[in-house]
Amino acid sequence: MTCRVCGSGQQKAFPSEINIHPPRGLKYLTDPGILAYPSLLVCFGCGFTEFVLKEAERNKLAERY
Repeated sequence: MTCRVCGSGQQKAFPSEINIHPPRGLKYLTDPGILAYPSLLVCFGCGFTEFVLKEAERNKLAERY
């Protein structure tokens, strides 16, 4: 697979943990966000990184925000 930005073939997937914070505003002041555990695909050529959220994580985002 090649990088979508630079075309490099030097990419590797890494496990991760991401806390997705809600939009700004007083309504979300005490909201802890949503933890997600995507695999990050990192390009060593240009640094471009992408990930895909699992369906359950996407559903949580859609329901809460």
